[in-house]
Amino acid sequence: MHNLLNYVKNHTRRTAVVLIVSGVMIAQTAGMSTIAGAAQSRASSHVAPHGVVTVTTGAAGTFADDFNPFSPNAEDPSHGMVYEPLFFFDTANAGKVSPWLGTSYAWSNHGKALTFELRHGVKWTDGKPFTSADVVFTFNLIKRNKALNQYGLPLGKIVAEGPYKVVVNFTKSSYSDLNYAAGLTYILPQHIWKSIKNPQTFQDTHPVGTGAYQVTSVSGDVMTLTANPHYYMPGFPKVKTYRFESFNGNTSSDLAIESGQLDWAGSYIPNIGTNYLSKNPKFSISDIPLSIAYLVPNMKSGITANYKIREAISYAINRAFVSKTVYNGYANQTNPESVLLPNFKEILNPKLANSKFTYSIQQAKNILKSAGYKMGSNGYFEKNGQTLTVTCKVISGYTDYVQDLDIIASEEKSAGIHFVVQGISYAEFTSEQDTGNFQLLIDNFGYTPSPYVFFNNLLNGNDIPPIGQIDTAGDFGRYNNPTVDKLLSKIQAAPSVAQQKPYFYQIESTFAKTLPLIPIFDQQDEQEFNGNAVTGEPTLSNPYAASAVYIAPDLGWVAMHLVPVGK
Repeated sequence: MHNLLNYVKNHTRRTAVVLIVSGVMIAQTAGMSTIAGAAQSRASSHVAPHGVVTVTTGAAGTFADDFNPFSPNAEDPSHGMVYEPLFFFDTANAGKVSPWLGTSYAWSNHGKALTFELRHGVKWTDGKPFTSADVVFTFNLIKRNKALNQYGLPLGKIVAEGPYKVVVNFTKSSYSDLNYAAGLTYILPQHIWKSIKNPQTFQDTHPVGTGAYQVTSVSGDVMTLTANPHYYMPGFPKVKTYRFESFNGNTSSDLAIESGQLDWAGSYIPNIGTNYLSKNPKFSISDIPLSIAYLVPNMKSGITANYKIREAISYAINRAFVSKTVYNGYANQTNPESVLLPNFKEILNPKLANSKFTYSIQQAKNILKSAGYKMGSNGYFEKNGQTLTVTCKVISGYTDYVQDLDIIASEEKSAGIHFVVQGISYAEFTSEQDTGNFQLLIDNFGYTPSPYVFFNNLLNGNDIPPIGQIDTAGDFGRYNNPTVDKLLSKIQAAPSVAQQKPYFYQIESTFAKTLPLIPIFDQQDEQEFNGNAVTGEPTLSNPYAASAVYIAPDLGWVAMHLVPVGK
C-alpha cells in the first residue's frame, strides 16, 4: 500500500488496536468453543499443507532478517505468523474475537484483573511445551522494561495458576487495554528469551515461536517461511510455503502483480479494472475498508483553524468524482461523522445513518462570502488584500494521493480557493506532520477494530505537544476540545458497547458540525489475489480478518486460512 510506511511510523502509541467489551466474556467464550469445535471437525479431512504462495508487502526495501517482535525493524511475519498473541481481534470486523494461544478470558475486580485460560498441547517449534510460564515471563518482561511496554499497560502482579491459567493484574481499571494485552502481546519462549540481555535490540534471526510458520531463509530480496509441521490448530495451516519478495517501488511490484508473478499483494494499481482484473478471470481483489483518508487541517494556527474555511473546502470536493477517476470507484465516500463503515456500524447514531457530504461550489462560495471574503480580479477570494491560499502537503511518491489533490485543487479553484499541492519527500512529510508544520496534509487513519481507539487517536487533546514539538500519536492537527476528551474518557471507562453508544453519538455529531479533519473517502485498501494459486481470502461479505499484508496480526491469521489451488 502506498501509505504503509507512514501508517507504521505514526500508529504506535495511541493508535494500537483496542476493543472495549463487557467485563465477563460469556458470549464470546461460547463463540470460541464453537470455533474450536469446527476446527476439530475439520481434522479428519485435513490435507497436509502444500503449494507455494508468493507475497509482497510493498516497496519496503531489502529484508532485515530480524523477527524480534519488539524491534522496529521486525519483518512482518514476526507478528502472527511466527509469534502469536493469546487472542485474535479481527481488524476488519469490530467485536469479533477468536481464540489463539488462549481459549477464554474474563475480567474481574472492576477491570483490574484479567484471567486467561490457555491451550493445552501447544509446543514451540523447538519441541519445548508452551505453558503459563511463558505467558507470565512475557508480561513480566514488558513490565520490567518500559521501552518494551509500547502500549503503556499498567501492569501489576502476573500470576500463573497451574500450567494453563494466568491472571494479569493491573494497577487501575483497564477494560480499554484488553486488546493490548490479549491481542497485541506476542508470547515468547521463556527458555530462550530469559538469556537475552537486551530484548529491545536483540536481532532474532532464528525465531522459535508457536506460529503456523517457521522462518526457512532470508536474503536481501526474498524471505521464505514454511508450515510448522506440528501446529496445534487442526486443519491449519493449508499453504506449505510463503515466499515474500521485496520491490523498490510501485512500478516494478505492479508489473509483477499484473503478470501473475505475485499471488497476494496490496499495491495501488492505476485503472485496476483494465490493468489487473481483466487480465485473468481468476484475478480478484479483496476490498475491505480499513481506514479513512483525510485532509488534515492545522487547528492551532493559520486559516485552516477557521471552521468556515474548512467547511468551504469540504463543500468544494466532489468525492464521487475523485473515487471514480483515481480508484475506479473503489474508494467509497465516507460520512460527515467520520465513522468507518461497515466496521463501526454498531456505534453509528441510527439517526445519522443516511448522512452524506454535499458537493456544492455555490455553497462553498456563500460560506466564504459570509466569512468576509470577496472575489478578487484573479478569480480567487481575498480578504485584507490577501488571496485565500491553502497549501496541502503530500508525499510526492504517493502517486494516487497526488492525483487526488490535483483534482481537488481544480475543484477548489472553481470555488475561489487557491489550493496549492506541495509534494515533498517521505522524511520531510513525517517531520512536518509530527511537528504540526503545515496548513493541510493528506493522510489516512484507522486499521483498528476499536472505534474508541479510532476517535481517540484523531481527537484526544490531552498531552498533545505544541506546534514545533514532535507528536506521533495521531492528533497531528492539534485539535483540542475538552468536551470531546471527557466523552472519550467516559467511553474508555464503560465496559460495554451499549453503555458507550451515547458518548459516541455526541462525538459523531461534534465531528460533523466542526470538521476537525476533512474526510475524503474510505481509503483504497484493495488487496490483490491470484486465484490461480490461492483462494479463501477475506472479503467484504466474509471479513474474517484484514486482508492487507501489512496489518498485524491479521497477516498471520489470513496466512494460515488461505487455501492453495491444485496439488
